[in-house]
This record gives sequence, structure tokens and C-alpha cells, in this order.
Amino acid sequence: MNTSIDAEILAPPHSLLSRNPLQWLRYFGPGAIVASVNVGSGEVLFPSRSGALFGYAPLWIFLLVSLLKWAMAYSSMRHMVLSGAHPFERWSQLPGPRGWLPLFVVLIAVLCTPFWSSFMQGILGTVSTWIFGIGDLQIWATAAVGVSLLLLACGGYQFLERAQIVILGVTILGVFASVVSIGTDWLGVLKGLLIPQSLVYPDWARESYPNLQNRTVWVELSMYAAAIGGQSYDYLCYASFLRDKQWGRAHVGVAGQDVLKLTAVQPHHPARAWVRAAIIDTVLSFVMIVLIAGAFAILGAVVLRPQQLLPEGVDLLNHQALFLTRLSPLLLPLYQLAVFSAFFGSMYAGPEMTYRTVYEYLLTISRSRDRLPVARIRWIVIVWTFGGGLTILWLKRLYSDVTLVDIITPAGLYTGVLLCSFFCLANVWADRKFLPDPLRLPGWLGALNLLGGVVFAVIGVKALWDHSVWHIVVLPGLLCVAIMLARCLPFVCDEPAVPGNM
Repeated sequence: MNTSIDAEILAPPHSLLSRNPLQWLRYFGPGAIVASVNVGSGEVLFPSRSGALFGYAPLWIFLLVSLLKWAMAYSSMRHMVLSGAHPFERWSQLPGPRGWLPLFVVLIAVLCTPFWSSFMQGILGTVSTWIFGIGDLQIWATAAVGVSLLLLACGGYQFLERAQIVILGVTILGVFASVVSIGTDWLGVLKGLLIPQSLVYPDWARESYPNLQNRTVWVELSMYAAAIGGQSYDYLCYASFLRDKQWGRAHVGVAGQDVLKLTAVQPHHPARAWVRAAIIDTVLSFVMIVLIAGAFAILGAVVLRPQQLLPEGVDLLNHQALFLTRLSPLLLPLYQLAVFSAFFGSMYAGPEMTYRTVYEYLLTISRSRDRLPVARIRWIVIVWTFGGGLTILWLKRLYSDVTLVDIITPAGLYTGVLLCSFFCLANVWADRKFLPDPLRLPGWLGALNLLGGVVFAVIGVKALWDHSVWHIVVLPGLLCVAIMLARCLPFVCDEPAVPGNM
């Protein structure tokens, strides 16, 4: 073992190696952040919408997508814990112009972030008009952005974040209690989880919600796949958080091949022991995602579908209040507060997730490494995200027939489905390219990544085609731009610093 570097790897604590599952909860960290950021659209809105439209039938989609995104997330975290390399650092060495895939991912993330921010801002605006009964969504959204900028400047969000966790926790417990109390058809739930079924819009939905006429079932279901578990760049941030957690080699730099070979022949090497933290964190995160999404989907099927209520337009989150008020009308303010805090937290965290993605990309460029103007880049991303989101939301006034779901659909398909395909396939390539045999992914996990690469590609391409034929130009165009920039821009084409023999 090379003591000069391996001495920097923290020894795995007894709690990590314990057989007591309660001790493992200490390692539920980055996964909790990602789960909480996505709890609004991913686990509350779209599952409720699926239950209202299709009953229990789409539950298998949530289970399959969560499994594939778990494999994607865990595989990249495992690689970083063992080797110290962030996914971008590995993807920069894919065949072709150096850095074309990270640049492609960053390009899509930067272009789509304002649409996600606009969606979150719009949700906050509609919830605020529902709670207070005055104003319109654009004005409330602008006020929310102003508060966010103030908090970002003062660094005063910590208390709100802690309060949000408590409020959401109580609300989710109430939702689970509602699932138990409403007489759920558990056989139907089991069938929906295990047996794929053909799905069509119910007649009442087509008649009452004309926007569905131009929205195919495939696009609708693809948005469930996009929202559940979050967006591809969430998991690039997920890996970035490992530097702060100091799990394995995540914080000590990229290991050379000689170090990896030494690690491979030591079954009890501390870096290998820390892989267990990544397993615990990702499994707990996705168990939470599946349980919360499943609960809201079940309630949508039992409560909203019989009343022919669809989360749509200005009622994206209003109808879901019935899930708690069935237990007691006094729970309505709690639901309103929980929804507001969840989406405010998601909107507030959006620029930080995009900034982390951009920052990790810039770290792969040798010329910019160690001299990044961090504060300046962060504020550029904040202004782009919030300013772009507000611009889109105010422009919506000119197109009254465009809904918030319409705004987010193309961005969701690109970031939540299509890029996940590249992510999964690149995981397999990096694993085979850089890790010695004993450190590589188990065969079943590699197969899950390959399956995810194929499934997300088919879902994404078909949904984008159904959404608009223009995507047949946009998608290859973005890919060509990324490749041309990677080939032409000198600072992108710089050779990476050769990692030392650690």
C-alpha cells in the first residue's frame, strides 16, 4: 500500500462495519439530499397524476425506473469511492475529441435548468395563490425568487432546510397513514407493480382536459420515468458530495493504475470497505423514493380517479390535499406548508445542483484547474437559472394554453431520461477501462447499467419524437455542437494532468 496517499483515506468506522442496521443510518447523507430535492415533482406530482389517469397499472414503471437509476447512481459512486475519479474525469477520456460527453451533458443541463426552475417557480406561484387567495402565479413566483436570492446572499437557508425536513416528514407519515386507512386494493397494487399493462387515457380525462389530446400516453409515461428519482445531473452532484463526505478515495484525487492494482489484491483495503457506505446511502435513498412515489400513486388511484380529478393546470397540487384531509380537515394547512416548503427547497437548490455540474466539468480541464473563480461562476449560474426561469414564466402569459407540465416536458425528457442512457453506458465503459478485475462491477450490476442504457434511450428517443419532430434536429445538433467545441476549443482540448502513482 502506498502510505503517502492511502494514509489520507479515513479508516472505516465500526458503525459502517456493524451488523446493526440502525448504525447504517449514519451513512444516509448524499442520497437524502437528492431524494429531498426531487420529492416535489418526482414523488408527489407525477405519481398522483399517474394514479388519477391509469390507476395502479403504472406502478411497475416506478419500480423499474428506480431500480435502473439506483444502478446508475450506485455504480458511479462506487467507482469514485474506489478510484477517486468523478464521472466527468472518466468520461473525458472516452474515444473521440477529449471531453465531448461531459460537454454534451453540461450543455443540456445549462439549457434545461431555466425550464426546471420555471416549473418550480410556477408551482410555488400556484400554491401561493391557492393558500392566500390573491395575486397571480407570476407575481408570487417573482417574490419567491427574490427571497431565494436574499437567502443565497446571506447564507440563511439552513434553518429553513431543517424545518422543511420536519414538515415533509410529518406530511409523508400522514400520507402513509392515509394509504393504510382508505382500504387499498393490495392485490391490484401487487399486479400493478409486477405485471406491465397497456395503458390508455380514460374518456373523462380526454373530455375534461383537452391538453391531453396533443400529449401521447408514451410522452406522459416518459415524464414519470424522468421525474422519478431525479435528473441525470443530480447524480453528478451526488458523486460530487462524496468529496465532502470523505468516503474512500473520493477526496484524495484520482488513483493511478498501480494503486488500483494494489487495492485489488487487498480485500480489506479501507477504500473497498467504504463502498458499503455507498450501498447503504443509495439503497435507502431509492427505497424512500419508491415508497413515497408508490403511496402518492395509490392515493391518486383511490381518491382522485373516482372523482375524475387530474393534477393539471392551476390544480397541479391542490387535489392532493384530499389525501390528508380524509384523515382530518385540520391537516390542510400542514399539506399546504409541506408542498410550499418542498418546492421552495427544490427551486432554491436548483442553481446549486447546476453549479456543481458545471464546476465538476471545469475541474476536468487542466488549464482551469486550481484557478476557478468559484464565487463568480456560482452567481452566473444562479442568475441564469432564476432569471431564465422567470423569463419563461412571464412569457407564459402570452400563451395561456401552455401549462406548467408542457413547459417541463422537453427538459424532463432530455435530463431525466435521455442523459441517463449515456450515464449508464458510460458507467460500464469506465468500469471496464480503468478498474482491475477484482474491483469491477459484479456482472448483474453491469447488466443493469446496460439495460438502463437501452431502456432510457428507447424511452427518450420515442418520447421526444412523439413530443415534436423538431427534436430529430435538436438532439443531433446539440451532440454535434458538443463534439465540435471539444475538437475546436483549445482549453477543452488540453491534455489532462497525468495522475501521479499514488
